[in-house]
Amino acid sequence: MKPTLIVDADDTLWENNIFYEKCFAAFADLMAEQGFEPEEAQRLADAVERERIPLVGYAPEEFARSLVIAYQRLGQRYGRAFEDGVADAVWEIGQQVVAYPILLLEGVEETLARLSGHCRLILLTKGDEEVQEGKLARSGLGHFFESVHVVYEKDATVLRDLVARYGLRPDQTWMVGNSPRSDVNPALEAGIGAIYVPHPNTWTMEHQDILDPEQVVTLERFAELTALFLGPDRGQEQ
Repeated sequence: MKPTLIVDADDTLWENNIFYEKCFAAFADLMAEQGFEPEEAQRLADAVERERIPLVGYAPEEFARSLVIAYQRLGQRYGRAFEDGVADAVWEIGQQVVAYPILLLEGVEETLARLSGHCRLILLTKGDEEVQEGKLARSGLGHFFESVHVVYEKDATVLRDLVARYGLRPDQTWMVGNSPRSDVNPALEAGIGAIYVPHPNTWTMEHQDILDPEQVVTLERFAELTALFLGPDRGQEQ
């Protein structure tokens, strides 16, 4: 039986959170122009997003709406009037997260090409279905995957369902991703392998203590999967 890799998308295959960070920074700069403290504005925007995600999900328009709400709350905190023109500018900043290009992480395409003939590859990502499928289409990576699953949240139940749906052997199945919260710990809870590929800009909401670090394979780069599953000689191929 071929090994199966269930692979995360955002910040595992391509850059994602850096674009949100740019939007937060642009929001803070705009708020500074309005006379607010930029660090306070960014903290409040982050808090509003955390508050709303469980209620509204990850759609880009909801991210933009969270920034507008943060602007509104800043004004209320300091007795400042809500200005439609400023709110429109905030909305435009939030909408920029869907305008950025797909930037594949180092070695991703080559690694998937090498693994595709030796492993079953399943893409598992969370977020807005239309947005995530659009990213995959623009990435040019879709043909490497046997199937694609976009879910509201990733947890152990989702992984167990995939194992059952595809008749996978847990001892020959691994979850590959950058998030302890959504990739590593759910894999450990589901009884499959966990491969952790840290990203320096992983979203803080995805940070979490790893349940059992000794049971986790940690790689520096996605490309190291080649040596892990095909052997060191194949991993050294250029």
